[in-house]
Amino acid sequence: MVETHVPPASARRGSERTPSFIEQARRRQIVDAAIAVLAESGYAAATFARIAERAGISPSLISYHFERKQDLLAEVLDAVIAVMDATLTADVEGATSYPIALRRLIESSVRFFASRTPALLALEQLFGQALDPAVAAAAARHREATLRELEDVFVAGQGEKELGDFAARPMAVTLQAALEAVPTELRNRPDTDVEAYATALADIFEAATAPRPAAAPAVRPIA
Repeated sequence: MVETHVPPASARRGSERTPSFIEQARRRQIVDAAIAVLAESGYAAATFARIAERAGISPSLISYHFERKQDLLAEVLDAVIAVMDATLTADVEGATSYPIALRRLIESSVRFFASRTPALLALEQLFGQALDPAVAAAAARHREATLRELEDVFVAGQGEKELGDFAARPMAVTLQAALEAVPTELRNRPDTDVEAYATALADIFEAATAPRPAAAPAVRPIA
């Protein structure tokens, strides 16, 4: 994944010390407030003033930890993706076949999105609405890394003859698009049966990626 960690402003002003526990807790508080503002009001509204209001602190305290808005949003990006990666990796680990791994990945993703909808809506804003070139570039790198990982899974599964014959890159793009649509769907339809949705989405891609049965040989008529 892309390393975009930004040290506290005090470190940028010359100190190389490790942030204290209190400073780390404050940064997490600010990141959580930024996630909430992004999810509720969008990228343009995620100002230091609005984030500070949500966190119940002064804007100057945010400036102490994050010199620029792009520094804060880069940390938001990394924080959400790090938690998501850890969760999905743990759920997929131990799968005994590529189809099982794919199903676990999809179902786990939907459950994760359901349990952390604000964080994923914030991520959606950073992926699609970020105006700062550095944040937009970091989001693009994260997205491309995910696409390549999905593509590698499809290619490896095809190599083991556990997945069918299809174009891996378009399938990866399609799966990523389907997963990225989940947070918005859950927000717009809060009564969605999450487990049923997760199963249905996994069923769709299981059918799309399954090996096709060999054609039965033609039966010759008896002369």
